[in-house]
Amino acid sequence: MNDQIQWAKPVPLRPNKSNFIRFPVEAMPPILKEMALAIAETTSTNVDMAGTTLLSAVGYCFTGVYRMYGKVDHSEPLVLNSLTVAEPSFKKSPVMALVKKPFVQFTTEWNELNKEKIIRSQAEKKLLESQLSALEKKKDVTLDEITDLSMQLENLKVIEPRRIVVDDITPESLVRQMDINGSLLMISDEAGMLNNFNGRYSNNIPNLDLLLKSWNGETYISDRATRDSIILKNPYLTICLACQPYVLENLMNNQAFRGSGLIARFVYCFPENNIGSRKYNTKPISEIVEVNYKNLIFKLLNKNLIIQMMNLLCTLLTRLTVILLIIITITLKNFLLPIWHFAEIGAVNITA
Repeated sequence: MNDQIQWAKPVPLRPNKSNFIRFPVEAMPPILKEMALAIAETTSTNVDMAGTTLLSAVGYCFTGVYRMYGKVDHSEPLVLNSLTVAEPSFKKSPVMALVKKPFVQFTTEWNELNKEKIIRSQAEKKLLESQLSALEKKKDVTLDEITDLSMQLENLKVIEPRRIVVDDITPESLVRQMDINGSLLMISDEAGMLNNFNGRYSNNIPNLDLLLKSWNGETYISDRATRDSIILKNPYLTICLACQPYVLENLMNNQAFRGSGLIARFVYCFPENNIGSRKYNTKPISEIVEVNYKNLIFKLLNKNLIIQMMNLLCTLLTRLTVILLIIITITLKNFLLPIWHFAEIGAVNITA
């Protein structure tokens, strides 16, 4: 910041929430604004909850694609982690379900469309693995034969069923899914799965590293004795959760979550309590609003997927280039060695 900019004095939040600002729904893009208002109308809830959840979920579509640059040497990711805090019966589940619906539809349709490719690539991998295993058991096998087949297996691009949305997931499973998909959206109406990263399955030893690094796309390396190492070069995880107040209190009092800075990476939504004045016979979401929202998400996810595939192709081409250079080097060396040897003999004869 330059010397001319001065910060206003922070205003503490009042216990009765009387100075909370209203959610600026009018500032949202038209399609998202219409969807936020429609969700609030049909569920008879405050638009704050739908608006916050939409911004967080839609932000996932831009992770790993764009970054915000404040200056040349400083950028921030387009990751918006959110936590909606509300008592039971606030209709957190219906709101979350409507927001994440097109994300689930996208993966379902993509996996169905690519079912044959997925099965074929996985079968090809198993075939190469069985061939390599059989080859290694042969007595007259050469090193070149094993190397060639190993390289085929290494360069094979196995197509896995695509995942976007995750819910109750363990740290180990998150590493694997991030390795397959590159980025994920953790969206749920319950924040209890965060306890999975607080030692629920690891003898009460917190495992928050991937949650922290995947906010900014930092390289994460997972080494385990029971499997090969996994290197995540640009992992991104968007977290969009809802919980009851006691869960937030537990998070705030947890030294691992608080000390690591994890809970400081959330925006918090405290929707207004309208229990007792809600209506049931409300206006449902219109088809045009729902279709526009679905089409927007599909368009953004397709662009995200294309860019990820381009990055993967660049990585693959880099590997192939290195392999090609090695082959050329070995070939030239084998071709030039006799010439060098002949030249050395000639030089000796001339000297003699």
